[in-house]
Amino acid sequence: MIPNFETFASRPALMKAGAARLAAALEDAIRRHGSACAALSGGSTPEPAYRDLATMPLDWPKITFALVDERFVSPTDTASNQALIQRTLGPAFDAGARLLPMVFTAATVAASADQADATYAPLRIDIALMGMGEDGHTASWFPGSRELGSALDLDNSRTVIAAHAPQAAGAADRLTLTRAALSRAGALMLVITGDDKRAKLESALTQHDAPVSALFNDRLPAPVVMWAP
Repeated sequence: MIPNFETFASRPALMKAGAARLAAALEDAIRRHGSACAALSGGSTPEPAYRDLATMPLDWPKITFALVDERFVSPTDTASNQALIQRTLGPAFDAGARLLPMVFTAATVAASADQADATYAPLRIDIALMGMGEDGHTASWFPGSRELGSALDLDNSRTVIAAHAPQAAGAADRLTLTRAALSRAGALMLVITGDDKRAKLESALTQHDAPVSALFNDRLPAPVVMWAP
């Protein structure tokens, strides 16, 4: 049984609830700290939630968005998570929110990851929205990746690392938050859709056969899983 599991009758209902959860976390952080930060995942699944969030009357100049992971591509590339978030949250950025990139101009993905790590290390992430692929990856923690151990190391001093996954869609070279970084987040939400992904998550939590299971650890905030068929 999946802990903290919320079921929605439709994907639009799930997206509206996801946007509301993000907004509530951001508003709470602003009340407590005077500013707020959400780390967001790319992919097509959460796009409607981001569009809904962008229409809300939040105190946008006090809000920073970061990336959970990114492909090592130009920010103008169609595979770029930064491009997707800039597009879907456009009204929020127009109103004063800011986005921290994860890809920097550098000759190698490792050099870009070093710059991203320095940029992201001081962040207080109030909430992170995670997704999951059909293979059970989350963030850019891919099964079989040579960097998976480093990404999942809870004692890793890095916030962002480079990763290489030949099977990854869009680009094999990636940058990703570490599990150690997510252990310092205020809250985690995992948004998935479809019966296949629900079955994959259930298998991962019982068999520990996919990286997504690494989110469910006593040293991390307990993820709220939000699912619709």
